[in-house]
Amino acid sequence: MAYNPNAPQLVPDFIRNFAVNFPVGFASREQVLEYLQHAPGKPFYVPELAFVDRRRTVRAQYNGNDDFFRDQDKNIRLMVETLLKEPASAKKNGHSRKKPS
Repeated sequence: MAYNPNAPQLVPDFIRNFAVNFPVGFASREQVLEYLQHAPGKPFYVPELAFVDRRRTVRAQYNGNDDFFRDQDKNIRLMVETLLKEPASAKKNGHSRKKPS
């Protein structure tokens, strides 16, 4: 999710230049911070990586200062594989949050 002020103009070029094969979107900084339930006044590190499951629940969240990024490829793959193994649910209950395990 891009949230810089000119993201609507930058995202299409990013997708084209880097040939990404995953969804890329944009929103205002305020919308991003609200969705991530980021406390006002608390430092916000980039990148901020959130894993959202099929029920739109934030299952884990890591900021750019977290040890998670020391072996990010392994950790990202492990989290994605874990979430993909879970059964799909027909009911979507909106945004909620679970702490990382």
